[in-house]
Amino acid sequence: MNLLGDIRSHLAEVASDPAGKALDPRLLEKFDGQVTESISETDRDTLIHQLAELLPTLQQDPSPATTLIEILVRPASYTFARVLDIDPPVDFAAGLKALFPSINLVTLSLLEKAKFKSSDAGIVAGKPEIVAALIELWLSTPDTAVASKAHSVLLGLLTAGERRKEAATTTSQDRPEHYEQSLMWRRVFRDKDIYDSIFRICSLTNAGQDGQLGKRDKTVAQARLLDLLVKIDCESIRRPLIAEVESRYGVKDGGLMEFAALKMVDYKDDVLMHMTLIDFFADLLKPEHSMVETRDFASYQLASKSHEDADLRGSHTRTLSYYLDATKHSSLDSTYLYGRSANYLATYCSYHPAHFLSFQPVVDSTVARLSEVLRKITPGQWAQGLTPKHDLHVLASLPRQALLPTPTSASPLFLLSARPPNEGALQTLAA
Repeated sequence: MNLLGDIRSHLAEVASDPAGKALDPRLLEKFDGQVTESISETDRDTLIHQLAELLPTLQQDPSPATTLIEILVRPASYTFARVLDIDPPVDFAAGLKALFPSINLVTLSLLEKAKFKSSDAGIVAGKPEIVAALIELWLSTPDTAVASKAHSVLLGLLTAGERRKEAATTTSQDRPEHYEQSLMWRRVFRDKDIYDSIFRICSLTNAGQDGQLGKRDKTVAQARLLDLLVKIDCESIRRPLIAEVESRYGVKDGGLMEFAALKMVDYKDDVLMHMTLIDFFADLLKPEHSMVETRDFASYQLASKSHEDADLRGSHTRTLSYYLDATKHSSLDSTYLYGRSANYLATYCSYHPAHFLSFQPVVDSTVARLSEVLRKITPGQWAQGLTPKHDLHVLASLPRQALLPTPTSASPLFLLSARPPNEGALQTLAA
């Protein structure tokens, strides 16, 4: 193949003068995924080895070379065993710590190959310097593409070899209680230094100190942690794992989940992170986002007998209050949190109707709030489609029992406009 020969010759020229000879992006871009499907595995390995030798010596933007490596290793047939055979050996830790995002991305692509077999993930887990660098990169990088890739790789390694099935076919054998026994899981959550790094990077107590992220970057790290915890939520991260670490950050008996849900976020002074936290709480209510075999409202509250029950009940009540009693909050909070709170309430009603109905004051407040809002909508607003979408979402999610008229109040359904017809109102009635 002439193209393969041209590329190998070009890479040899760059290798002979890595400071003076520039990579030719146009030439390397010609070697796309379609071409890589047609080359022999021997040629694939030879080219990867050539690129691996070149990368450490480059004194220029390495992205054309790293992109080519990513294309070459993309096929499923290129396993982690073959990654380990690359000569010179891949220095994963150095690649994850590199300042070039392109180096980070290609290293992550190579590391990702380990997620398909638990034995390969175990090899990675046996290298604490790699896992530590992966955690640091995932939480600290300012590059969103790198962070997203690192998240995917970490999640894959934590659940390696046991890909989650669709809810209809998931069995108890696929639940994370099995993941918790994996070497990778134990490395992340049982290695004191690595476990501590998660708390250290995300905690605001050391923001701006020497070697630590500033507050803004820490809030980004916090959002990334919340995103992962929703996907790996299980008993293991809801109980104490390393008390020496957890106690330094005010955690008593709720583990990493207590830290993330109750200690980490400065919700009083950071409305954007408060929005993220409410979304996190809402996602925790959804069984499809959990790796816990059963998800009732008590399990959402982390641990029914733990000390933080009162704090969690307080968080639940506070989160609902931004919708049910918005006037008690600042105009800024009401503006940004009203819709988030409404979505949380709608999720709560949809997935835990019995628990919702068991608290009559909350039921009454919800019906009263809906009635108050809907009474203010004029026929002209209904006609123009100016509907309160957040309130209609709550109304559509309420258990039917909560919508029955009572001697003291009519059902808010009676306040929906049928004439003039309104799409939002009709969809709510049809829900």
